[in-house]
Amino acid sequence: TKTGRLTEPELAVESPNPSWLAIHPSRRYLYAVNERVGADGKIGPGEISAFSIGPQGGKLKEINRVQSHGGQPCHICTDKTGQIIAVANWSTGSMASFRINRGGAVGEETGFFQQEGPRSGIDAPGPAATHCHSVVITHDNRFLLSTNTGLNKVYVYRVDTKKSTFVPHDPPFLALKKPANPRHLSMHPNGRWAYVSNEMNPGGCTMLQYNGTRGVLEEGPVTTSIPAKYTRRISAAECTVHPSGRFVYESNRGHNSIAAFKVNPDDGSLTLVETFVPGGETPRSFTIDPTGRFLIVMMQRSNSIVPLR
Repeated sequence: TKTGRLTEPELAVESPNPSWLAIHPSRRYLYAVNERVGADGKIGPGEISAFSIGPQGGKLKEINRVQSHGGQPCHICTDKTGQIIAVANWSTGSMASFRINRGGAVGEETGFFQQEGPRSGIDAPGPAATHCHSVVITHDNRFLLSTNTGLNKVYVYRVDTKKSTFVPHDPPFLALKKPANPRHLSMHPNGRWAYVSNEMNPGGCTMLQYNGTRGVLEEGPVTTSIPAKYTRRISAAECTVHPSGRFVYESNRGHNSIAAFKVNPDDGSLTLVETFVPGGETPRSFTIDPTGRFLIVMMQRSNSIVPLR
């Protein structure tokens, strides 16, 4: 945490294509979604794996594995109480919830929601394919927000901790007016704003107003994440708010860069500060370390991990 240097990686556990991870609030368990694709290229049923985290060295031990009830699960989260898991199934456009049992195991499915319907947006190009891409619990643990890239919508569900499930809210979604293909969503620490990375070329970051009392989202401005002179295709991937709430970061696939935005403390709007090229290809995802001093980028096609101050 002083230099940002990374040690040589060690194998924690073997697991089939674990494309996204979530840590239990107790820090004792880790969950992964498993995107199963056969040797013939056909998509198989997705899975969720639960692991115990060893207190010494962080080694993982598999507890159990269950089907995610959808194809190519790409995102996962737990609620703040550690009783519920939610998973986004990308290829089938569905969201499912599961109970977390004692000992960290993934239990019975408690809810399933198929996101479907017409694609929203003014003159939105492309077919209305449904692709659920992220699931995020709000800070007060009352609502779950879920993005669907294909339908150009952000869904809202009410959290029911007693039943370990989610219920569609009223209204059930925000239909974005601007073509964005919302991919990943990140909440601001103040609970009033959210930011979404846009897969739609030329990308950018959409700011959302969030009314926590009513559980209602309102579409805000889109801020570009690349230099104006860049004209080739890009696709934004990860979006994360800095713990201080002063900055938002977004990764640009195609441009192979990390965009840094400054947050206006009055209205939550963004201003692009810089677009940094760390070296490597396809920054698919990244994380900010607990100190808030380092941003660690995973370069998918370069098979590398790059820490940035």
